[in-house]
Amino acid sequence: MNFPLYIAKRYLFSKKKHSAINIISLICGIGVSIGTMALVCVLSVYNGFQDLIGGTFSQFDPDLRISKVKGKVFDTHETDFLSTLDFVDCFTPSLEENAMIKYGESQTLLTIKGVGKDYSKLVHTDSIMRSGNFILSNERGEFGVVGISTAYRLDINIYQPQPITVFAPIHDKNIEISHPENAFNESDIYLTGIYSLEQDEIDGKYIFTSIDAARKMFGYANDECTSIELKLKDKNKLNQVQKIIKEKLGDDFLVENREEQHQDFFRMLKIEKWITFLILTFILFIAVFNVTGSLSMLIIEKKNDINTLKSLGASTKQIKQIFLLEGWLVSAIGAMAGTIIGLLLCFAQQHWHIIKLAGTGDDTSLLTDHYPVSVIPTDLLAIVCTVWILGVVVAWIPTSIIKKI
Repeated sequence: MNFPLYIAKRYLFSKKKHSAINIISLICGIGVSIGTMALVCVLSVYNGFQDLIGGTFSQFDPDLRISKVKGKVFDTHETDFLSTLDFVDCFTPSLEENAMIKYGESQTLLTIKGVGKDYSKLVHTDSIMRSGNFILSNERGEFGVVGISTAYRLDINIYQPQPITVFAPIHDKNIEISHPENAFNESDIYLTGIYSLEQDEIDGKYIFTSIDAARKMFGYANDECTSIELKLKDKNKLNQVQKIIKEKLGDDFLVENREEQHQDFFRMLKIEKWITFLILTFILFIAVFNVTGSLSMLIIEKKNDINTLKSLGASTKQIKQIFLLEGWLVSAIGAMAGTIIGLLLCFAQQHWHIIKLAGTGDDTSLLTDHYPVSVIPTDLLAIVCTVWILGVVVAWIPTSIIKKI
């Protein structure tokens, strides 16, 4: 049996001469538990929001996107080898360019996104349609689908036979000061539907049309595109497929997964998450530091026991270990209790949505009416290890007085 640990446990759970020591130790343990619980819950909410928003991106974003490192467009024939890869379910070229849109008396700047005929296989377009249908071309001509934010801003009604007018800059034509209008193609697009991803940066940015119509608007060749978007058969092989495609295309191309396509957003969310972690850890350190007071009082109370242990042959190092372990046990038990309580609260929030988002009410424009929660094991490990390390550091401080006793 570990002698210092055995004595430390006896001291921790035994009744002291001065009940204040027991009360202070209990308060320290409760403080550590509350701080640990707060860390578990707050980080899990951050993870929940990341998964929630990432889920809305995933409805729109492909599993992998290929684009040029330098320059805007490339020839689709450079990626013909994709059809030979068994891992690829489908892929489609895409062409994105900014243009001015006019509808009635309203106008705005938007991004025209021309996509191939297989785009509906790549993205579940039916699930994002708010009204109308995702029809971009047929034997009658070329059409468009607009986001709900844009439709609201321009007061668009797809059931009225009024097209939107697109003023598209011709990519290889210089603007003449005397005749600036010659550098733009003007074309009309009739809208067949309104989509909604409940993300204003998407709903208020894109108008979908066929890639042939987009090429014609901006003056691109029939085989040019700004990106190739892919859907994989097995998402678990994403990294493997990404590596294979990178090797075949070389350094001139970017091959990005969904997180890399929105790396600024996910980087910002991670930074906010870990800044919050540091702030709560500092508050937790204050709670853990209270262990120093209770441990110092215990050492003074156990002065006679310390002398007895020394007479029985216990070394100063072993006696230090006794009180070091007791201080650490307070932090460790508090950390475990806080983790368990935090997990129970997260479980309750996941299943019963106890805490609602303030001011939601009947507002259906929000992604959710409650705080989303997602528990990541590595976060729990980081929290527990942090509390345990703080516990060791704080418990080491009062043991330095043992030499003087």
